[in-house]
Amino acid sequence: MKKIKNLLLGIIIFLIFPIITNAASGTIKVTGANTAVVGNQIKLSVTVSSNTKIGGWDMNLNYDKSFLSLVDTNSTFGGTSMVDVSTSGVTSKTYTFTFKALKSGNTTISVGSYEIRALDESLINITASNKKIKIMTKDELEATYSKDNNLKELSVQGYELSPLFDKDTLEYKVIVPSDVTKINIIASKNDAKASLTGDGEKEVVEGTNSFEIVVTAENGSSKKYVVNVEVEDINPISATIDGKTYTIVKRKSVLECPKTYEETTIKINDVEVPAFYSDITKFNLIGLKDESGKIYLAIYNESTNKYTIYNEAKSNSLSLYIIDFQEELKGYIKSTIDINEINVPVYKFKENSDFVIVYAMNIETGKYDYYSYDTINKTFQIWNQEEINELNSDLTTYLYVCIAFGVGLVFAFILIVCLLSKRGKKNKKTKVDNKKVKNLETSIQEKNDVKEQENIEDIKKEETLENVIEEKEDANNKLEKFDNFDFWEDNRKKKK
Repeated sequence: MKKIKNLLLGIIIFLIFPIITNAASGTIKVTGANTAVVGNQIKLSVTVSSNTKIGGWDMNLNYDKSFLSLVDTNSTFGGTSMVDVSTSGVTSKTYTFTFKALKSGNTTISVGSYEIRALDESLINITASNKKIKIMTKDELEATYSKDNNLKELSVQGYELSPLFDKDTLEYKVIVPSDVTKINIIASKNDAKASLTGDGEKEVVEGTNSFEIVVTAENGSSKKYVVNVEVEDINPISATIDGKTYTIVKRKSVLECPKTYEETTIKINDVEVPAFYSDITKFNLIGLKDESGKIYLAIYNESTNKYTIYNEAKSNSLSLYIIDFQEELKGYIKSTIDINEINVPVYKFKENSDFVIVYAMNIETGKYDYYSYDTINKTFQIWNQEEINELNSDLTTYLYVCIAFGVGLVFAFILIVCLLSKRGKKNKKTKVDNKKVKNLETSIQEKNDVKEQENIEDIKKEETLENVIEEKEDANNKLEKFDNFDFWEDNRKKKK
């Protein structure tokens, strides 16, 4: 009996002893991404944990500063030291560190020194791990990505593909009976790192239904496979809108009834087809499918047998049917944009504006109005008609003012031209008159000069005549003296 007790005691001590010796143990782990790109940031965590409550710790993180630069941390002193005390004790504590990668290569982050104590200040036996990080340039990183964007398998459950599947063949055809409404496309990717979209259960209608299966490789390159499911249509009905051919949908299950409309049927080419009618809009809507299998709602005019694509735009609590404008919005630029993948007319305040104006009917009220459409948030808001009228009025007033100002400028210009022309004529006339006066003065002067010359000549003639008379008188006087002179008496006197 005593031996049995000793044996049991020994077993109990053996079982308890390891528990006691392993009670104060813990770990320090460095976790985070294994790779980083030069210039990018990488976030790492350092966690100390134990199976007993930790009363305090002192740790230090080591890293190579030539590879990494510390950007941010929640450590006690904002650096690599992690020191703290917990009076109540914790089982784990985590610190985060954000680094910026500086250059490519391999580096290691570790907790170089540490001391972890329990609440009773006894040392806790710690096992520490480190973290190896591979830093690469963007080109080096992308070079490691897989380029495999192939399908490994492709099929339509219960039906045969034509041609048979091959990873390099991108388009297939499947024919199904007219009563088939759903098919299941089964596809799998060749590379586990690639992504796959487009497989699964799909609804089909009469005619051609096209489905795309896209495989995107790890490096971002993609490959598109197309499966055309041809649902037999015994009596297809075609419709043409703007030169594009559609097929009328005969299955109501693939059509969604718009708000304020009720389900009904109408006959087209003596074939009853599903339709929707609204007492508010007075529209009959039917389903049309294009060659790619996309379904649209269209307005059918029974009297003219014509079709118009129904563009109902939904936003907030509004449901609108957008049409072309009934009048010009002066001061705005008319353009077109895509809303719900349909091109519609709009007015813009400027070419790069994020807001446009549309003209539409409210499906719930049947009232037509202007709406502002936010192209970024895809929302509508009713546009203030008074603002438009006031703007148009202001623009008209401004136009009239501009016209009046322009007419005034033209009139002023004409007046200035006339004044300048009149002044020019006056100056010309004055010049002519001055010239005449000058010529007259010249003529008078010339006449005066001639007259003066004539007077001078007359005076000269008179002087000459007087000289002649004087000379004649002198001659006569001399002659008289000569006649009274006694020649012989004089000679006798001389001889004496």
